Amino acid sequence: MHITEADRIDMLAELRRCHGERVGDIIVAHLPPVGWGDIARQADIARLEVDIARLEHRVDRLVTAVWAAGAMIFSGFAGLYALVITSL
Repeated sequence: MHITEADRIDMLAELRRCHGERVGDIIVAHLPPVGWGDIARQADIARLEVDIARLEHRVDRLVTAVWAAGAMIFSGFAGLYALVITSL
């Protein structure tokens, strides 16, 4: 269920009416600014941190592989250049 700001204001007014202004304000102050389904738990964050660490490791390996491939290509061109120069 999606709660709008108008719904929150109506709820605050009803809580103030039923429980008094101070208690109504305290109750609403403890509610999240968004729906409960939009709040991340510590376990959610920890799982994301693990996923990010795995992705960082994969990216590091990919970067290393790209640099190695670049070095091999450069070496191949250097050898080809040397062959062409010595053939002239």
